[in-house]
Amino acid sequence: MTHERITKADQFYATQWLHVMLNKDDWLSEQIDEVLKARDEFKKICLASKPDKLNAFCEKWLSPAKWEELDQAIAAAHKRREKFAESDEHHVSLELTHRAKFILERLARQYNCSLSDVIEQHLVDRVDCSLPGS
Repeated sequence: MTHERITKADQFYATQWLHVMLNKDDWLSEQIDEVLKARDEFKKICLASKPDKLNAFCEKWLSPAKWEELDQAIAAAHKRREKFAESDEHHVSLELTHRAKFILERLARQYNCSLSDVIEQHLVDRVDCSLPGS
């Protein structure tokens, strides 16, 4: 039986997190053939873009511990979103493709910094213009 654990509002966060985690070969299972099956099924679910299908996938593939990791990731995403909403005039909203976000997040983890720091500190040398505050 499928539990309605992932809502439409949470679907984006859940999908992003699962995408990253499923690309880790040993996160879901030590059996690579099982991991590949899960990845293929996940790709189809992402195309369907429905929370009920995502929930069914999670019920099938995630252990209770993995569900807890997903719940924590969704809660953390909500906190980041709330913090961003409360931020001052020095911050702006920016739309990114999933791939661009994934790349920036990977660089942020690699350099142990924020997404803004990745752009400001690691990409500024690639821009041929004068930036405010420099």
